[in-house]
Amino acid sequence: MGIGAGKQEKLRQRLEEKLLVFRVAQKGAGTTEGWLRPIQQAQGIPVDELARRMGVCRWEVFRLEKAEIESRIMLGTLRRAAAGLGCELIYALAPVKGTLEELAAEHSAAHEKTLKAKRAARQAQLKLWLEKIGWREKFRNVLRTLLRRDGIRVRPRKTTRGDKRRMEDMRVAMKLVEAGRGIGTRDQGVRD
Repeated sequence: MGIGAGKQEKLRQRLEEKLLVFRVAQKGAGTTEGWLRPIQQAQGIPVDELARRMGVCRWEVFRLEKAEIESRIMLGTLRRAAAGLGCELIYALAPVKGTLEELAAEHSAAHEKTLKAKRAARQAQLKLWLEKIGWREKFRNVLRTLLRRDGIRVRPRKTTRGDKRRMEDMRVAMKLVEAGRGIGTRDQGVRD
């Protein structure tokens, strides 16, 4: 469910303000060793002490450091490790380039382009279909209007859900009609 354009704009502005700090941090963050080991070493906390604070064994601390470097650590685990280091885990999703406003504009443009292509394809398909059956679009529109006035829904279905069941029902009905015809002709022969 979407939100209104005004609320969306205010949300984007609020997030841009919050992300400013992360953009600055992102510029200097080029670390490939993760955060756990450097912060632990900077504070001079021995591995055994960190393991005790986290409630895990010594080898688990090394496993967590490796998992962080390989980007496969879970946020809850990283939060627990940060608490053991006397830190708080803060994470954010920051745009790779540009602002949230620019990302939203890109998304809207791409979405509009896709919709335009779908509309064009649908119109081409409709025109082909109308030409094939020899109708003109104006006649089709007039017919739809007349049918709508009589309360008949003329919008095409968007899914094929239930088509198999309807086809099977139609086959059964046709068999019953054929059986009824056979019974009717036999009864007429007996009466004569």
